[in-house]
Amino acid sequence: MTILKKIFILQLLPILCIAFTINSPSIISLQNDDGDQEKPRIRKLDGKIKISSRKVPIGTNEIKDITVWELEKPSELMEMWWSTPVDSLEQEMEKKKIGDPFGVIMWPGSILASRELVRHGHRVSGSTVLVLGAGTGVEVQCAALLGASKVIALDISSLTLKLLQFGAKEAGVGDIVELVLFDLYSNEALPKCDILVAADVLYSPELAQQVGKRIMEVLKWDVPPCLIVTDSQRFHGTDFLQDVNDCCLDRSPLQWQYFELQNVKGSGVMIDADQIYNSITRMVSVGWE
Repeated sequence: MTILKKIFILQLLPILCIAFTINSPSIISLQNDDGDQEKPRIRKLDGKIKISSRKVPIGTNEIKDITVWELEKPSELMEMWWSTPVDSLEQEMEKKKIGDPFGVIMWPGSILASRELVRHGHRVSGSTVLVLGAGTGVEVQCAALLGASKVIALDISSLTLKLLQFGAKEAGVGDIVELVLFDLYSNEALPKCDILVAADVLYSPELAQQVGKRIMEVLKWDVPPCLIVTDSQRFHGTDFLQDVNDCCLDRSPLQWQYFELQNVKGSGVMIDADQIYNSITRMVSVGWE
């Protein structure tokens, strides 16, 4: 195992660790009852890429669970992505062709974001929901099932969007979901929406800073959207709220709330076996007044 891989696994330890202490006024514990876990179904995407279903418990009266589709062996994609250097433009282009490996599995932040959407289901119904870094689409399906008129799913990875589309069609909401290949670093403006969701997309300080800039962008709209941001990794340097608060002095400061999601079952990322862990996930949810 290379030193870089070891560093990556050490970065993931906060979400795989059952007992983890943070400096926070309070942590709200949420039981994550996985109920009857069905055996994963295996399909082939585009007739060649093996994908596996995952039943994700949302645990609300309105939506009990959501089934998304993940890459069957995400460790292989991660290995390719991690082992590709970026010492030249050609290598950088090659790495882009491999695609973002983080969006091909479910992350805990999508569960918390979905529960928050359910909590405000009356606002979701009939609205346009925009999801940044939509991944496998747990929160995308949730918004659609709650009656959103349109859910716009943005992601930089075409493979991730194919997984999301497959899951949305299987769930019967494919006609509500609009897929958009989108680079958050581009100069392209975000599509207009009533609700914006960004769940578990803060993988590096640079990306977190860019997400913060996109949050500032929408908060300056004439009618800013309701906002949900969740983050289960909490990597060092990814707290962008101070930059947003400094930019938007006319608004109440954004603040994190902390939730402990218990017994989350998800992919091991670097290994093919599933892991069960508790995840302390932070969330900002504003604009619902």
